[in-house]
Amino acid sequence: MSLDERDRKDGLKFIVGTWEPDFIVSLFSNDLAHIPATEFKSSDGTDFTALKFEFFQDNTMKFIDTAKGVEEAGTWEQLSWGKFKYNVDRFAEVPDGPFKDAVQELSIIEGNLVFGLGFLSISLKKIADGEVTEVKEPDIGDLEPSEADLAMKDIVGVYRTYKSVAFIDGKIGVFTKEEIEAENAKKIAAGEMDEGEAAESLFAFENSIEFTDDHRVVWWEKVPAGVSEEQIKAALDAGEIADYKDGMYSRGTKEWKAVGGKYYYNTEEHRMLFDEVQSPWDELVLAEDGTIALSGGMLIIKKIK
Repeated sequence: MSLDERDRKDGLKFIVGTWEPDFIVSLFSNDLAHIPATEFKSSDGTDFTALKFEFFQDNTMKFIDTAKGVEEAGTWEQLSWGKFKYNVDRFAEVPDGPFKDAVQELSIIEGNLVFGLGFLSISLKKIADGEVTEVKEPDIGDLEPSEADLAMKDIVGVYRTYKSVAFIDGKIGVFTKEEIEAENAKKIAAGEMDEGEAAESLFAFENSIEFTDDHRVVWWEKVPAGVSEEQIKAALDAGEIADYKDGMYSRGTKEWKAVGGKYYYNTEEHRMLFDEVQSPWDELVLAEDGTIALSGGMLIIKKIK
């Protein structure tokens, strides 16, 4: 399994810090009971909590035996999501094989780091967080377009919904207006949908999206039937809508830009992932057939002019 940047960042935050044995499990026991590390002692009376593992953000680490006054430097790496490997000089004396592999490999199990030592499984708990320097990558909104980026205008134009999300034949996907209309007809005939619900399911196809030459994105919505010109003017004067033309109104505008040869759209959404704020900018890919996927692929629009 390959590691992406998110996996590496999460793995770094997880492992950096000081760890010590929490409990030990003997694979020879009948019930695989968790023996507290403080109760599992060597012949000289020392328990397992004398061992400490310190992992640092630069992929170095320390193995410390406080009972013997031993401190040994080493390195660590992330193998996959939930798996790490560490190495210290003393492992050079251990023959390669399953025993050595089990000692060096650390697996995340129920929030602890676990490694094997012969017939024992040692579960480590974090007792102190380490320092992880946050490196904030510049957001798309912070980047300035180059002259070549400013010249990118292929995206400019008016688009209509080409495919919208729907539930057809037992699956959720994106479908054309004709496909949804055909499904609606079946459901109406079967008494599973009324005319109002059918019309509502096609609402997205009544709207249009305009990417302007001056880097604005305008979402145009069809004015509902029965709304008068006086009501539209009142809504404009009150700031309830931002613009009106050709039987369509907009609630405001957003921004698009080209950076590094790619198009981006500012959704203005507040997004969080693992307690971290994510960029509101989505990449826009203009396909050869004039379509663009929006909202994570749940809406496909197509250029009409």
